[in-house]
Amino acid sequence: MNEMELSERPALQAFQDIGYSYKHGSELGPNSEDPERESLSDVVLRGRLEQKLREFNPSMPDEAIEDAISQLLGYNSTRLLKNNKNFHESLVNGIRVEYEVNGEPRGDFVDVFNFDEPRQNDFLVVNQFRVQIGDGPERRPDVVVFVNGLPIGVLEMKDPTNPQASMGNAYKQVTDRYVNDITELFHYNELIGILDMNNARLGCLSAGWEWFSPWRYIDEEKDATGELPPSEVLIRGAFDKERVLDLIKNFVVYSDSDGKLSKKLGAYHQFYAVNSAVDSSKDVVPDPDQSRIGLVWHTQGSGKSLSMVFYAKKIKQESSMKNPTLVFLTDRNDLDDQLYTEFRKHGLDAEWADSDNRVELRDRLDRESGGIIFATIQKFQTTDDEVQYPEVNDRDNVIVVADEAHRTQYSTLAENVRDGLPNASHLGFTATPIQKEDRSTINTFGGYVSQYTIKESEKDGSTVPIYYESRLAKLQVNDPEIEDRFNELMDSKSDDLKQEMKRKWTQLRRVIENSEERTEMIADDVVEHFNNREIEGKGMVVAISRQAAVNLSRKIRDNPDAPETRVVISGQEDFIDDPISNEKLKRRFKDPDDSFDIAVVCDKWLTGFDAPHLHTLYVDKPMKNHNLLQAIGRVNRVYKDKPGGLVVDYIGISERLKEALDKYTSEIREDAMLDIEEAVKVMKEKHQEVADFFSEVDYSDWPQLDQMDRQRLLYKAQNEVLITEKREEDFRESMKGLKKAHSLVSPNSAASEIRADLAFFEAVLGAINSIDKSGNPDEVEELDSAMKELVAEGVGIEDLVEVTGFDKWEKEKPVLSDEFLQDVEEVEFENLQVKMLRQLLENEISTRKKGNLAKYESFEEELEETIDQYNEGFLSTQQVIDELRDYADEIQESDDRQDELELSDEELAFFDAISSNTDTEIEEEKLKTIAQELKQNLKDRVELDWTNRDKIRAEIKTEVKAVLRNNGLSLYKHEDLVEPIVAQAEAFYGGAAA
Repeated sequence: MNEMELSERPALQAFQDIGYSYKHGSELGPNSEDPERESLSDVVLRGRLEQKLREFNPSMPDEAIEDAISQLLGYNSTRLLKNNKNFHESLVNGIRVEYEVNGEPRGDFVDVFNFDEPRQNDFLVVNQFRVQIGDGPERRPDVVVFVNGLPIGVLEMKDPTNPQASMGNAYKQVTDRYVNDITELFHYNELIGILDMNNARLGCLSAGWEWFSPWRYIDEEKDATGELPPSEVLIRGAFDKERVLDLIKNFVVYSDSDGKLSKKLGAYHQFYAVNSAVDSSKDVVPDPDQSRIGLVWHTQGSGKSLSMVFYAKKIKQESSMKNPTLVFLTDRNDLDDQLYTEFRKHGLDAEWADSDNRVELRDRLDRESGGIIFATIQKFQTTDDEVQYPEVNDRDNVIVVADEAHRTQYSTLAENVRDGLPNASHLGFTATPIQKEDRSTINTFGGYVSQYTIKESEKDGSTVPIYYESRLAKLQVNDPEIEDRFNELMDSKSDDLKQEMKRKWTQLRRVIENSEERTEMIADDVVEHFNNREIEGKGMVVAISRQAAVNLSRKIRDNPDAPETRVVISGQEDFIDDPISNEKLKRRFKDPDDSFDIAVVCDKWLTGFDAPHLHTLYVDKPMKNHNLLQAIGRVNRVYKDKPGGLVVDYIGISERLKEALDKYTSEIREDAMLDIEEAVKVMKEKHQEVADFFSEVDYSDWPQLDQMDRQRLLYKAQNEVLITEKREEDFRESMKGLKKAHSLVSPNSAASEIRADLAFFEAVLGAINSIDKSGNPDEVEELDSAMKELVAEGVGIEDLVEVTGFDKWEKEKPVLSDEFLQDVEEVEFENLQVKMLRQLLENEISTRKKGNLAKYESFEEELEETIDQYNEGFLSTQQVIDELRDYADEIQESDDRQDELELSDEELAFFDAISSNTDTEIEEEKLKTIAQELKQNLKDRVELDWTNRDKIRAEIKTEVKAVLRNNGLSLYKHEDLVEPIVAQAEAFYGGAAA
């Protein structure tokens, strides 16, 4: 079995099954019986091309046809992609020619393809197509697809049984060797396929390997193709005669950004989604009683904006739409700008209603036909003298396309849209799924016309998984006198002002902004964590406010080890002298080679911002619902061999994230985030997998060996791998898995534990690669930044509590119940729920209340409540879990003891104040009597004027001493009891009265 038998022949058969003619390359000439090529340098089958041009353009004179052919054969730019773009435009728009009719010049367009009747075109598939340009080397692409004699597709096949014939090598063979040696063939290229029996990916010129994607469906979205090999699905799906012309015409775009031309090809999920949306539009738009086209949900990072570009391109060409007007609505200016820019850079003529003048938008909407208009939904506001939004355009071929359809698109502003455009139809696009209980969105836009889930996206490689690591930066009240200091500050101030200052300065934002110690701690942790990430790319820090972002960025820059860090906020001039424009910062951050590595943001760049090399999001801002899901989606973009994105949580978003995910289906919730501990588990499994190859080799002390002994050890180890070719192949695959898992885990401390082993394994792999007979230079060359040999040391900061676990959510149980305590004992640490720490904190609050240290809401309580809310939402370390058990037991025992003693809360507090502050054994009944008398004798103190606190304390002290003496406790032996009892009495009564 070889490449021809396992890959090439089945592919050729699949092409013939869908109606393609077939010829072997040798049958085309130039030495064949019926040559279609004069030399090996001819990459266009001119006879087929001329025949179809004459057939499709019967009224054109011969000179016009010859001119068109000359233009197709005459691309002479030194830039391949520029030639390719010119060819593509000729295919889609026709070739501009001039000729004379009765002595008068006439201009017209020659059609190259018949897009309206695809089967009228000539489809040919050829294998072993030999090409040689000048004195260059001869190359033979495995399969070339011709339409009307033009080589629009190149497919490279690989033998799946050959370990040296990887898909990546096939990609490089086409994009490096073929593109450089037989460039002329790729002037006409639209599609590039890389296939073997079990794998198949489709892409285009200029696209990196990470952008080559599978093709999952054939006739329609979600159709059953599980019994067919992926290569056959791709051929039958993408190269079907109608679909391949649809792909070429409507799903290929070029963009020129900063002088760099690039080409993009729609992926299968975009192709089927857009066609479903177009079909639904054709059904709905002509009918004024129907206004709901539907919803397209494609998960974040899977190309939603580009799908909207494809939709606009195709729907504008539909004759039944009668030149529709498309109105694209967002709910944020930055999203509006981003989407408008996306359309413009891909060649669509769009208008942007960016003025604050509401009338300008109405003027743009008031048109007879056509146009693509971008605006925020906030611009659909009434003027001061309007009761209702006026009708602006009553045409029935206006299509309103809402971006993030479920946020603001059915509010009062949305009603204004419908008042202004009463006969418009509505289509929704979203990157976050619709909530299960949310019927308003469905009622507004209709049901789903397409869904592309997180799981599908990650399987296809169009996004990478998101991992979650929590590094709790806990706040604490360092000043026990803060209440007194606050009261002194507010002395003589009105109650209203006092309450306002309490409200203002107990806000979490204020606390964080003014906590310099916390800011510095997080800044240093971000620097160390980022520097130890073993992945090429950048990081983003999300701060709670603009001021906090400025503070944090300054502290990061103060760290001598910090990479270049900039703050990106609105209104920079209010915080920074001589600020850099946000547009310049955006260009720099999006450039993976620019030294600007860490961006500190507040609101900007958290939605609609695409930087594939962004791999870590440091979150120090409470977020929820769609805003949270969209923010974490910034790190799921594909970039080179980036194995995943990481969200590092300093502020406790896990509970909010759980709540957000709870609103969606269980499938979405389970796929949305992966616990970093799961990555550690995988890394350990991969480590053991590799270590098993060397069960007969002792490499435990290999770093300490001298050069000769190390060489002998490596020689022995490589021979353990090279026993059979299959064993070597398995070792290489295991190493790939280990390095990928390791790069995800670093700088977690678990990564450093295998540092020496990994370096040894890498050394063995390097030794094997150096052997001539089995060396694999391509594989060595493909190693990239995510697969470095050395691993960073784990980060361990005492003030940060590393917490883990995210994936299993169970029903809440009372923390003091036997059922809950049993669960604590049975559940493994790494799988504990976020709720457990929250329940612990609730018990801590409850315990403080049982102590009755204050019976009213003071400034200190408000501050502690803010901190409690900040600290909740995290899983616990083992130490905290043990504390939870002990604490719950203690509270339960305290409750039981209070019932047994038949004491009130206050009486029990006095009872404990005495019993815990004396070494003398006092009978329980006497203690109870003293406690009851203290409560009875001191209860009136709550009504006293506590302005003169020292005087009242003296009176209480006298009363306490009297109670002790009356019960037979001499002050000589029990003087130490007086102050704790007075303090407890003051906590009960003094704070409340004050």
